[in-house]
Amino acid sequence: MIEKKREILINGITVGKGNILPILLRAKYWQLQGYNITIFGDRRLKKETLTYQRIKDYKFIELKDCGLATTKFQFIFEALRRNLRALTYIKNVKDNYDFVHSISSMLDFVIFPYVLKLFDKKVKWVTVFDNIVPFSGPGNKFSRFLAWLFFQFSLVLLKKADMIFVISKDLRDFFIKQGFRKNRVVVSGNGLDTEIIKKAKKDKKYEVDALFVGRINEAKGIYDMLDVLELVKKKYPNFQLAIMGKGDMATENRYKKEIKDRRLERNIRFLGYMTELEKFNIIKSSKCFLFLSKSESFGIALLEAVCCGLPAFTYDLPPYRHIYKNNEIIVSKKNDCKAVAEKMVQLFEEKNFENKKGKLLINKYDWERIAKIEVNSFNSLIL
Repeated sequence: MIEKKREILINGITVGKGNILPILLRAKYWQLQGYNITIFGDRRLKKETLTYQRIKDYKFIELKDCGLATTKFQFIFEALRRNLRALTYIKNVKDNYDFVHSISSMLDFVIFPYVLKLFDKKVKWVTVFDNIVPFSGPGNKFSRFLAWLFFQFSLVLLKKADMIFVISKDLRDFFIKQGFRKNRVVVSGNGLDTEIIKKAKKDKKYEVDALFVGRINEAKGIYDMLDVLELVKKKYPNFQLAIMGKGDMATENRYKKEIKDRRLERNIRFLGYMTELEKFNIIKSSKCFLFLSKSESFGIALLEAVCCGLPAFTYDLPPYRHIYKNNEIIVSKKNDCKAVAEKMVQLFEEKNFENKKGKLLINKYDWERIAKIEVNSFNSLIL
């Protein structure tokens, strides 16, 4: 316990729906350790924070005049506009906080704290880094190039950060290779809402054969899922795949058109965005999990499904080898949809839909454990 109350400003000016929960779970522990919390974001984030009710006695600075974005390019311009507006708040927040916290290290989350540090020499900037953006990949080439370019800009700005929390050793090695000092990069890991997972129950109204949770985006292997579904459908014509998540409007429209062209409409259900208990009730009510992402630094949705006890089909990605060491997932070579389909058919023939080994992982990924690592790092910066 620290003696003096310290002030943390959480930068959430571009936080999307649902992405605030992990920081709230950690902030609850920070408060117990003597830190005061202020959240900076738009009115939607303010409403969502109230809805979750995970922390009390916090302050909220509302960023005014924020719009909505339905496409990738609209989001880019809206994120830039929000950051420009946020800079007008610097005069009011400078010299009032010991820490400014970025919940992500993407460019839209690092501009404000970078500029704040230019005007406030006392404030410490801490940030969370969970994903490397590769130069090439599936999807629109121009969009991928922009994402990579913004990622490169963010790496330059991150040089001014006082502490970077990464979710894996691989990411720590990445930063060290980029020239960052070792003592400024801390492996904190990733976490789950274990309390909600344990409360969740199976519900017949949510029963589905296979489930995907994540962004509707080419990089998440959404078209590979259709290839797998077509093969599985030959054996099980009424097989049902549920998709939980959202994407930008253009991507969703293209995806739904592809589904229609392949005549898979009757085999796919779109659940949209779900939160909290309902989300995990749906996961636990599914027979298996399909997650064919092409590139992941961690894969939080996959871990949630595995810890809920679902057999999970994935590609063999290097980060998974450090997380799933006891065959908790069913892996296939990347892009080998036929192998995935064959393994899925085998699962349904055997009717073994319980992942006992996966359930055992839940206690390793509690947010409080991660929050303790973060608090120790905060304290090291101010002592």
